[in-house]
Amino acid sequence: MMGFIQLGDVAIGVAFRVGEKSADKLAELRSRLDKESLRTAGEAWARWTVFAERGAAERERGVRGAQRAVDAAVEKLAHSSIVERVVDAQLDRVFGILEKDPDRVRGLVRGQRDSIVGEAVGRVRTVASAGDSAVDRLTLRMRRGEAP
Repeated sequence: MMGFIQLGDVAIGVAFRVGEKSADKLAELRSRLDKESLRTAGEAWARWTVFAERGAAERERGVRGAQRAVDAAVEKLAHSSIVERVVDAQLDRVFGILEKDPDRVRGLVRGQRDSIVGEAVGRVRTVASAGDSAVDRLTLRMRRGEAP
């Protein structure tokens, strides 16, 4: 177990060293750019644009890599045997409860049915009302002698 902890410390140490080196390189680059005489502002802008494009590309590549790693970890976890055992145990428990007290499910199903029927009736009433309004407008136009 101690080896895993040490590997974590090594990874953290490496990450910090990379950060320090990056900061050193950036300072060196700034210094070089300050010392070099740039002929035009366009040349300076072109250099910064190249750096910005590279940075954006690397950032996006890193984000995609992180997304792939998280997706793979979640996929592996979701299909692991321990998760399957936990889910099976919970399903067995729930089915046992429902087997002993089926009225729990009946009330839920009845409530869902009533809700779905109520929603359907509401939609039919709305559409019928809109149809009535359209017919009323049409008949009013016909009484006035307007073309539909």
